Amino acid sequence: MYVTIRPVNPTLYRKINFYVTYMLNSQVVFVVEWWSGSRSFIYTDPAHVKDYFGKEHALLLLNHGCEVDWLMGWVICDRVGVLGNARVYAKRILQYAPVLGWSWKFQEIVFLDRDWEKDRRNMGAQLTRLAAYPDPIWLTLFPEGTRFTQEKYEASMEVAREKGLPLLKHHLLPRTKGFVASIPYLKGKVPAIYDVVVVVEKGCKNEPSVFSLVRGEEVRTELLIRRIPMSEVPDDEKEAAAWLQKLFQDKDKVLDNYVKLGEFVPKNERDSEEYSSYKNYQKIELPRRYYSLINFCSWAALILIPLGTYLCQTMLSGSIIRISVVAILCASAYIGFNNLINLTRIDKGSTYGSTGPTPSTNGVHNNGSAKSDKPNGIGMNGSTKVESKLD
Repeated sequence: MYVTIRPVNPTLYRKINFYVTYMLNSQVVFVVEWWSGSRSFIYTDPAHVKDYFGKEHALLLLNHGCEVDWLMGWVICDRVGVLGNARVYAKRILQYAPVLGWSWKFQEIVFLDRDWEKDRRNMGAQLTRLAAYPDPIWLTLFPEGTRFTQEKYEASMEVAREKGLPLLKHHLLPRTKGFVASIPYLKGKVPAIYDVVVVVEKGCKNEPSVFSLVRGEEVRTELLIRRIPMSEVPDDEKEAAAWLQKLFQDKDKVLDNYVKLGEFVPKNERDSEEYSSYKNYQKIELPRRYYSLINFCSWAALILIPLGTYLCQTMLSGSIIRISVVAILCASAYIGFNNLINLTRIDKGSTYGSTGPTPSTNGVHNNGSAKSDKPNGIGMNGSTKVESKLD
């Protein structure tokens, strides 16, 4: 389809691709919702759920504090009916990851090289294509540029001091270039920005990782989702960059509330002017849909029954060659699956701006145990230096 239908009829290609993408992405949602029994709550205005979610193009700005924040975002995408059109800014190297990365290439994901001049040239065309989609898309950007770790956090706050910016407690300083460069291509086509804060629910006993989900261990998360009209972002580049910095200061405040109080907005301050934009917000659990379960079971029956029959026949055949070939293929599949999961792990993740290893984390519900005279990040225990240029 990518080389036949897409050049001739992009709209038809994207309509078909929605369902193809859903069939693949919902396999992951099945693991989260049905296999592990994980739950994901949103804290937002119910009117926004009714009037906007799943009905408009949106740019989502997420914090990047744990291994499964993007997965929980996918769960919400599925529940509002946009999973087939869920898109993300991603490192170009990920397009070479087996299956998932290849599919992202065909989904017209916004791939970045982290070479600013090259990215700036390519970004406009990629965003223009996405904004022209006939059905609503949710495009996710992680402005921090990399997952939170304690040493990256400390280096990031050094930069904040140098620039005279307020210190954050639970986030890295956002990188503004990609956001600022995107806005001209999105304004007038994408009506809103969704400011999303993802946090692992207080009291969650399991590590928020893909390995936990695959093992069937429940992970509970909460997502604060605030809808902001795209028109509120200034046209001037410097003002737009300052707008994003202010957004992250607001993110940090509500996340700090959650760490201390277990809620994003203190009950006794919900009517105050400071939290006026959250006045009508409620904690909501959108109902899970059965499509991911049906899709998984259908493919499992289609593939696993014939495959299981063939494996049994091979083992009973007594042929050393056939058994050896099957064993090698099974081992290769197992290794490939583990390597794919490792791409999501913080200790195997990006070294962008780093000079050393990144120990694993227990996720955003833990305030960290590393001793420091600087504010602690949430459950982020290590990495190394981050680049000084974070704009």
